[in-house]
Amino acid sequence: MLFNVNELLISLSRTLDFAEKEILPNNTNHGTRAAYIAGRIARKLAVPDEPLFDLISYSLLHDNGVVGTLKKTGRLRKPAEAVLEADPDHCVAGEKNIRSFPFLNPQKNVILYHHEHFDGSGYFGLSGSDIPLYSRIIAMADTLAILYSEGMSSADILQTVRRDSRFFDPDVYDAVMDLGGRIEFWLGMDDMFVKSTLLTMLPKVTREFTYRQIRGISQIFSRVIDAKSPFTGSHSRGISERTGVLCRYYDFDEKTYWMMRIAADLHDLGKLAVPNSILDKPAKLDREEFMIIQSHPFYTRRILEMIRGFEAITEWASNHHEKLDGSGYPYGLDRSQLDFNSRILACVDIYQALTEDRPYRKAIPHAQAMKLMQGMARDGLIEPSVTEDMDTLFRE
Repeated sequence: MLFNVNELLISLSRTLDFAEKEILPNNTNHGTRAAYIAGRIARKLAVPDEPLFDLISYSLLHDNGVVGTLKKTGRLRKPAEAVLEADPDHCVAGEKNIRSFPFLNPQKNVILYHHEHFDGSGYFGLSGSDIPLYSRIIAMADTLAILYSEGMSSADILQTVRRDSRFFDPDVYDAVMDLGGRIEFWLGMDDMFVKSTLLTMLPKVTREFTYRQIRGISQIFSRVIDAKSPFTGSHSRGISERTGVLCRYYDFDEKTYWMMRIAADLHDLGKLAVPNSILDKPAKLDREEFMIIQSHPFYTRRILEMIRGFEAITEWASNHHEKLDGSGYPYGLDRSQLDFNSRILACVDIYQALTEDRPYRKAIPHAQAMKLMQGMARDGLIEPSVTEDMDTLFRE
């Protein structure tokens, strides 16, 4: 299937902004804005279409390691730019996460070195041309995007860049000084326009991808989702693996198999919009908190439905909390509206949740989980045939 990978990535990367917004509340559309700025700089430097295509992908993903790093270090609830800028671990994690992304021409260590300073005063001490060009561009774009989100005027942003000019590649610096004199450059960053201006600037590069190759992208976001909370450290990965086992058992064709793996990877995308204070609460949620939790499949649908070719994936991923009797959420769909693949994901999600630790309880063993699920199947909530097959397949 023909996919414009950057259009796919722009949609998915909005969830990175959801996650980062909890840490930096003013950083709306940060990844998209940084990618827009990086693209404008690259155009000014006459970067050809294919490298520009990759640069925008790297820019959209540059902070993909932030959530996991801050969770691991226990600083997720301290919303301060200094926390991000002073910790190189998110660069290391981010570089590792993108190893499966289908770049046109992959470049080593772009994410790892995106906070290096041209004068050698960055995290890892690289300087000058030893820093990858993409990293040098993203370093400038990231800086401008953060300053813009803080509400600084264009004049003050340029003055700050002049003051810190030693940190930046001189050619990149000159490009920004030129672009900064154009009102349209700044208007294009506005939340109202930034996505459309980025899409307009994208090179018209499409590639034939199989769904198996697209899964290289969905796995990146699966890792980000699982990094959101210490209680979901392998939730999406576990669901994807178990979904794959069931799909093989049911002898699904290769296309459907990989589409289901993608849906499983991305089913909890919407949780990136849910505060950790709710996800990690060690007690019963109140009504308002539970309604916020119930919103996450809605956000998952809103993100995925923007991606051409993801129509079936969107349904399967977004329906994982629906019940056959119509008592699920967020839409209250019933058995007449839930296909077999949606029912598989719903069952696997329940099983995975029961057999892993949660803030309010410990994991339960397979036999106990199956007893609970068989009761749900008898009550008409979940698919009985899938439940019984899971008992056989997952017993070990």
